[in-house]
Amino acid sequence: MLKILLALSMGVFCVSPLQAAEITPVTKSCEPGAKQAQCERWVQDIKKAVELAYKGDHGAQETVAFCLSTGCHGAVAIDKVASCSWHLVIANSGAATVLDASNLRNTCRPMTPAEKDQARASSRDLVQKIYKRPMVATDQM
Repeated sequence: MLKILLALSMGVFCVSPLQAAEITPVTKSCEPGAKQAQCERWVQDIKKAVELAYKGDHGAQETVAFCLSTGCHGAVAIDKVASCSWHLVIANSGAATVLDASNLRNTCRPMTPAEKDQARASSRDLVQKIYKRPMVATDQM
């Protein structure tokens, strides 16, 4: 029994780098009503955007960060830390605009220091996975 508990506890601490770098928006079930079709469209759009975002598509990364921040009409669970992580990835993409810098500040600055640290760690993993290089430090938070 002790060996089983030890094996299970080791599994908790041994997270593969691919798992650590995955930040995928959680889609919701769209509520029936007037906005159901719009919500369902966003669910499909976010799934495509996530796939492209991991391939380095700048527009798709912006969509993922936006949906994680706003919920995209009820289609996605809001996750400010994950949104901030994607904004940091965008800032490290080499294609960031002034608007991207503003979105980064607006999303990340209100977070607690612990949330910012979590976002930085996740974005480091994402930048390494997507761009195959280390993340450049940014002081915009």
